Amino acid sequence: MNQFQMMNIADKITQDVLIVGANKDHFIPYTMVGEEINALKNVRSLTFRLFTDKEDACNHCNCGNVKLTFDTFMNWIMQIKEDGRYEKSLQTHLTTFL
Repeated sequence: MNQFQMMNIADKITQDVLIVGANKDHFIPYTMVGEEINALKNVRSLTFRLFTDKEDACNHCNCGNVKLTFDTFMNWIMQIKEDGRYEKSLQTHLTTFL
């Protein structure tokens, strides 16, 4: 699991970030989110959403309530677009790759 972590590069991330967790995730304990949030000190914005057993989305990858998970992702993306952050983010990525 250590090979799939971001702590070594977290300070380089400058985009908008959505972190999702599940209160009964059997692979990644949601209590780790504090470490992630603290490491992401240069992000433009950070949103955290914890899915729960009451929403039937408490397992790894939020299985059980796919619609709620998808709607959460889409609502977050739409909010980023409405705020004009999406275009700025896209320009940053294109400049980086060109």
